[in-house]
Amino acid sequence: MAETNLILKICHARRFIVQYHLVTTQRCNLNCIYCGNTVEPSLMPVNNQLSIQALQAFLKHDQDPVIAFYGGEPTMNLGFIFQVMDSIPAKAFMLQTNGTLLRRFPPEYISRFHTILVSIDGKEELTDYYRGKGTYRRILKGMKYARENGFKGDFVARMTVSEQTSIFEEVKHLVELTDPSFDHVHWQLDVMWDDDMNTRWEDFPKWLKKSYNPGISRLIQYWIEHMKQGELMGIVPFLGITHTLLTNQVAPLRCGAGIDFFSITTDGRITVCPIPPSIEFAVVGNIFQNKPSDLPGKVLLEEPCTSCEERRICGGRCLFTNKTKLWGREGFDLVCEATKHLIRELRDNLPVVRTLIDEGSFSLNDFSYPEIPNGVEIIP
Repeated sequence: MAETNLILKICHARRFIVQYHLVTTQRCNLNCIYCGNTVEPSLMPVNNQLSIQALQAFLKHDQDPVIAFYGGEPTMNLGFIFQVMDSIPAKAFMLQTNGTLLRRFPPEYISRFHTILVSIDGKEELTDYYRGKGTYRRILKGMKYARENGFKGDFVARMTVSEQTSIFEEVKHLVELTDPSFDHVHWQLDVMWDDDMNTRWEDFPKWLKKSYNPGISRLIQYWIEHMKQGELMGIVPFLGITHTLLTNQVAPLRCGAGIDFFSITTDGRITVCPIPPSIEFAVVGNIFQNKPSDLPGKVLLEEPCTSCEERRICGGRCLFTNKTKLWGREGFDLVCEATKHLIRELRDNLPVVRTLIDEGSFSLNDFSYPEIPNGVEIIP
């Protein structure tokens, strides 16, 4: 009941803006080691089968829909993207892409995106290790093309952080990139997607203790030092958590899954996020029988998140992992401790941030991100 009340409070506190992840295709032109480019026709049709009329009929009940194109690699079904952008009014269009095919977009379409989230993991060597040789350079060429052809929106580096990642070095590289540059950098931990912690990780607890958590501490100090010099770097988890600490607001599930974020499959089912529609709790409706107003609050967080001492700051991290706990409680708690470490480190540095705001170097609003739902989870 408390979780339902929190969602209802959020819905009534502001004009509710919902992002719909529209799956264009399951196909992808890459074969990343943490994904494997698995196409599963048994889950949903490989390419989007929905008519524009069916989408229009569903979305007409939402005055300000945010539409994000998703895959697979969404740019492998450009015709469908163009149809949607030409036919359906939206508050904003987003694109979540591996970035290698951006040069396929004509200027009149690339210029209309509010946000482009690009899957890139850091330096060239690491990105190519995870995603395939030559990927990094193709991404940068695609970004340059987008900027040169009218894209003036938010470029977000969306990292996957796995065992070969040094979080400090890779984030530092991305925030310091120029020509092209990223406006914001966010990362998602490559955790709790397998049935066992040791399926793809050699030693996750050791990596967390020796690499990730110390790297987060170092990265926060780097962020703070740049703030002292008048530069607020767009490191998304730091911005979002700091804003909540400053305002003392209660954070909802920050990715918005099941609240202001839903995924539409290639056959019209609606899931709480882009997790497989074969998972029992995931499907909350379909575009043929439901309205957008039917969807929020159907799937709620459970323990241990709902009674966690950092829930009001964290928001719950991930609905999928809360429900499935694929690594068991031990693995779940390890990931949770990484989130708590991140929050503690930012809380310890809050006096410095408050002083800089009081001195007029920054405003509270500078830490408020994103302005509308755009696909970043805030909590890695």
